[in-house]
Amino acid sequence: MRNLVSTLAAVGALFVTVPAFAQARPTAEEPGAGSIYVGGFLGDRFGREQTLRGATPAGLPRVIETDAKDGLTGGVVLGAVAATGDWGRARVEAEFSASRNTLKRLDLNGQQRTLLEGRRSVTTEMVNLIYDTPRIAERLRFSLGAGIGHGAIDYDTRYLVAADGPAINIPTSVSGKLALQGIAGASVSLGGGLELVADVRYARIGRHQVERFNATAGTLDSVLSTRYSNVIATGGFRFFF
Repeated sequence: MRNLVSTLAAVGALFVTVPAFAQARPTAEEPGAGSIYVGGFLGDRFGREQTLRGATPAGLPRVIETDAKDGLTGGVVLGAVAATGDWGRARVEAEFSASRNTLKRLDLNGQQRTLLEGRRSVTTEMVNLIYDTPRIAERLRFSLGAGIGHGAIDYDTRYLVAADGPAINIPTSVSGKLALQGIAGASVSLGGGLELVADVRYARIGRHQVERFNATAGTLDSVLSTRYSNVIATGGFRFFF
């Protein structure tokens, strides 16, 4: 929640202070087609529930439900303006992002278990195609776009089935899975090739398998199937060369 409040406060400050600052600057030049830019962003990957479903070799069901705290996320982009006109602007960009969430609750088959350790780290490599509206008041644009690429998730979770054990471990690392995202946001041009940006993303990583081990017995207990999705709010910059 602290990350969420900080992100919203930063975005609010951006759109309150920038218009007054921009009035004292010359009108920003329009980056033309083929213009290259770099950017970065930092924000909050909202905590979100995730369900993992599977069974033991004997066919006994295993349904794990987790709830995560909000976590810090950040990324970098390299992009180019594909086309411009009276209709607005189209951009294409490559994006790399990384984040980590801490679990705050874990339920097994509907019963809450004692969580010893719970972390979930996510990295994505995306190609985004984004449309920007024409400038409003010579500075402000709104954006809408989508991305496709690869996602990787590291699960580092340990919990107790009962007060006296056994201890269960989920150390699975998954990579190369299809990742999709939708992007909506706004940007303010400050001139000199610099734009300040605020975005909201919905990101999704396709179905993958997660191994669950009985750490006390040293055996594989079950293989679970899951998908991952999250909402991300960020603020950052874009600089055109």
